Amino acid sequence: MFRVLTEAHDHPRVDQVIERVRASGVSISMQATYDVCEALHRAALASRIDVAGGPARYESRVGDNHHHLVCRTCGTVVDVDCAVGQAPCLEPADTQGFRVDRSEVTHWGTCPACNRIDSSPPT
Repeated sequence: MFRVLTEAHDHPRVDQVIERVRASGVSISMQATYDVCEALHRAALASRIDVAGGPARYESRVGDNHHHLVCRTCGTVVDVDCAVGQAPCLEPADTQGFRVDRSEVTHWGTCPACNRIDSSPPT
């Protein structure tokens, strides 16, 4: 399953992880997939991306404080490198006593493929 995440460039949902693992000839249950993805996340070998309004997604890119772009139309999630500074990229105006060690930013918009569909002339 870790190989599925390291080879994925699309931040797969659990159902997509299951599909890819099964395509390699391995039988796996949904619960086992959730358990393994969460174990990889707890071991800092995978990141869990919680996109508002959607299911959790997983990726093997960890420890570099990158962020994500999410398409509002099709749900595509892509990585975007931190624009400035070291982790965390953002400095809260008031930490309220927290020691901030990481910031997560999700940029929302429409991906290039969906933009082409939206701007194509009606048929």
